[in-house]
Amino acid sequence: MIDTNNRIRNFHIRKAVDYIENNYSEPLSLDDMAKYLNLNKSYLSHLFKKETAKTYSQIVNEIRIEKSKDLIINTNLSILEVALSVGYNNQNYFNMVFKKITGITPLNYRNQFAYKK
Repeated sequence: MIDTNNRIRNFHIRKAVDYIENNYSEPLSLDDMAKYLNLNKSYLSHLFKKETAKTYSQIVNEIRIEKSKDLIINTNLSILEVALSVGYNNQNYFNMVFKKITGITPLNYRNQFAYKK
């Protein structure tokens, strides 16, 4: 899991990350998060970069991919069903983001880790 919560001191960013972790399967636009936190979108974007050294979308993607790893290993859901379950509506995009973050495709991840229990 990403370790941002232990390092995040800013109240708004901590609240945003908590919200993302609890609502990762929902649409999570920067606009909506800014409204939820009652902050300017540009300011929120700046805070994310300052506090986490990552963009808002990078944090959302990392959280979603972490959640998807558990589903890939511990369920018989198809990769498409996993993608949809964690908030992606496009399997190709999910595959691309998963590989960028983990270094392997979701199917290879399943093959590599699912049977090591």
